[in-house]
Amino acid sequence: MTKSDLEQLIEKHGNDIYRFCFHLTGCRFDADDLYQDTLCKAYEIRKRIEQTDDGPDLLKVRNYCLGIAVRLYKNSYRKRTRQTEESLDDEQNLQEPASESMAEELVEKKEMQAKVRNSIQALPLKQRTVIYLFYFADLPIKDISALLRIPAGTVKSRLNKAKSTLKNELEEFRYA
Repeated sequence: MTKSDLEQLIEKHGNDIYRFCFHLTGCRFDADDLYQDTLCKAYEIRKRIEQTDDGPDLLKVRNYCLGIAVRLYKNSYRKRTRQTEESLDDEQNLQEPASESMAEELVEKKEMQAKVRNSIQALPLKQRTVIYLFYFADLPIKDISALLRIPAGTVKSRLNKAKSTLKNELEEFRYA
């Protein structure tokens, strides 16, 4: 992987990798660090990344980077305490409501988004990781299995457990 390949990766999949780093950390500043460390590590070990005649398969490199991010996060997670979540969406979602009913809908929507985010962040790391890889990175179970180096059945059971937990928590919010 050359410097121009890395630039193409960042241009095409940089947002996906960053978003995944943010989902893992729950904090913009930690996500910035994890994103940078992930790309640096990918560049350091670039010779291990498969090459084709046309250069590296950027989708495979993206998945490889997601795996690097998971491993780096797991290592740092053991060493640090958790920090409070800072949403990236706050700046983008600042808008003036057109009417009182729209304002109420906007508040309800933001409350639900916060509840979903907090519920996902409250999941154990192993469950949270497969949720993000499956739903936010759109990876199939087979790829998640290879990425995390665990059996596909384990990925499925973690997904089911996480979905069950989230369903229970979000139903409580719905009827509260």
